[in-house]
Amino acid sequence: MDEKKGNKVFSTICYIIGSIAAFAVVCVAVSELMPRISGTINKVAAKKANAKWDEDDWGPVIEKKIVDTEEEVSDAD
Repeated sequence: MDEKKGNKVFSTICYIIGSIAAFAVVCVAVSELMPRISGTINKVAAKKANAKWDEDDWGPVIEKKIVDTEEEVSDAD
């Protein structure tokens, strides 16, 4: 009977120590990976938000100047 109780106590202690160790590893891994993952998500979101503007032609626009006839007459004098 004591042997079963001893195994149960040992099993419980190993479970607690293993859980604490797993928690510590996950905390370190998440703290290392979070900046990388958030940066990647941010880049993807920015590309999706700017996708409709990327298709436009961003070259120079030549606009025709509209001159009133009154200004042409006063310039000629």
